[in-house]
Amino acid sequence: MFAKRSLLPLFMVLAFVLSACGAQNTSGGGGKFSGTIHIASSTWTGYALIYLANAKGIWKNHGLDVNFKDVEDPNDRFIALTAGRLEGMASTVDAFARQQSNGVPAIEVFPIDASVGGDGILAKNTIQTVADLKGKTVAVNQGSVSEWFLAQVLKDKGLSLSDVKEQNMKSGEAGAAFVASKVDVAVTWEPWLSKAKTRTDGHILVSSKEYPDLIMDSFAFRKDFVQKYPDTVKDFMKAYYDAFNWMQQNQTEALKVIGDAVGESSDDVKADLSTMTLFDLSKGKEVMGTSSSHGKIYDNVKAAADFWKDQGKTDKAVSPNDAVDPSFINSL
Repeated sequence: MFAKRSLLPLFMVLAFVLSACGAQNTSGGGGKFSGTIHIASSTWTGYALIYLANAKGIWKNHGLDVNFKDVEDPNDRFIALTAGRLEGMASTVDAFARQQSNGVPAIEVFPIDASVGGDGILAKNTIQTVADLKGKTVAVNQGSVSEWFLAQVLKDKGLSLSDVKEQNMKSGEAGAAFVASKVDVAVTWEPWLSKAKTRTDGHILVSSKEYPDLIMDSFAFRKDFVQKYPDTVKDFMKAYYDAFNWMQQNQTEALKVIGDAVGESSDDVKADLSTMTLFDLSKGKEVMGTSSSHGKIYDNVKAAADFWKDQGKTDKAVSPNDAVDPSFINSL
C-alpha cells in the first residue's frame, strides 16, 4: 500500500502551526545555524531517507538539531515555509515550481526520488492508446501532480488537456472509482494501479515507468536560510546521504523503520520502493547538473512552471535558475 499525500486532520495541522510559531532560532558563526531546523513532508515512502535520519540519530551525528513533522497538505507546508515556521521541506518538483512562481522563497538543493511505475493512467480495455483518450472523460485531481502527469503524457502524444474532459477527483478516489467501474479513465497511483487488475475490462494504459524522472520529489530550504547558513545546508545534505548508505547496509531494519513512519508493513514498503528511484549522491548530482550544464530537474521546473502558468494557476513562470541551486550537492 502506497503512503502518499492524504490530508491531515485540521487539528493536527493547527497543532503543528501553533507548536512551530514563536520558535526562537539562533545563528552560529561561519555560515552555521545553531538553532532547531524545522522541516516537514507528507507521508510518502519516497521520503525514506528523511525517516531514517530522524529515527537513527543521523542528523545529530552531523551536529544538527532537526525537528520533523508530517504535514500532509502541501499548501500548509508552503505557507509555513513562507512564514518562517519551516526552514525546509520536501515536495514534488512540479509543486515547488507552481509555488515558486507564486513567490514562495524556496530553493531546491537536492533531488529525492523519481516515480518509475508508481503513478499512472487506468483505462477501459477499449482505450488502448493515449490517442484514444481524445474526447474521453478522465477522472483526475486538478491542480495536482496527477494533472501534471496527464498533461505531459498527452503532450508527448500531440494532445493537450483540452482534448479530454476532466472530472475533478482526488487521485486515490479516482483509482477507487475506476476499480469499482464508476469511471472509464483515471489518473492515480499505487495501490490503485495494482488493484486495477480486479477489473476485467480495465488495464494500465501508461505509467511513470514509461516516463521516468517526470514525477520527481526534491528538498528545498527557505531562500534566506540558504543564503545565511550554507554550511548547515551542506551538513544537512551530508547527513541525508549518510542515511542512504545506512539503508544499504541495514536493509531489513530500514524497511521496518520506514514502515513505522508511513504506516505500512516491510513488504509493502519494499513493493513501494520498487516503483521509484531513490537518488544517491552520484545520481543526485546527475539530476541536478551544474549552473552551466543543467540536469533533468531544470527541465522539470521549466516545464511545470510553464504548465501552471498556462493553466492560469500562476501569473508568471519561475526561472529554473531561481528555483534550483546545484552548488551544494556538487560541493559534496
